[in-house]
Amino acid sequence: MAEKTYTAAGGTTFTDDDIERWAAADEAGVPWAGGHIGPVVMGRPITVGERARPFTLRLDAQRRAKLDAEAAHRHITVSQLMRDLIDSL
Repeated sequence: MAEKTYTAAGGTTFTDDDIERWAAADEAGVPWAGGHIGPVVMGRPITVGERARPFTLRLDAQRRAKLDAEAAHRHITVSQLMRDLIDSL
């Protein structure tokens, strides 16, 4: 039976053997020494700091959809989009 090949979002290909090898290394506690598979997705930036606190905003579905669409267009999270918009003020 032929080994199945997968393609990550960034175009990198990998196989079931790769997945098994990565799982065995992780279970053995071996630290990951390779690079990323695909693009890095921004999350909470370190510059936010320890004192950062969540901010909740209620939005109707249309406004939320606009935020989601713009964040997707920029390839960032909605949280990062809001930080960028606030910083632009």
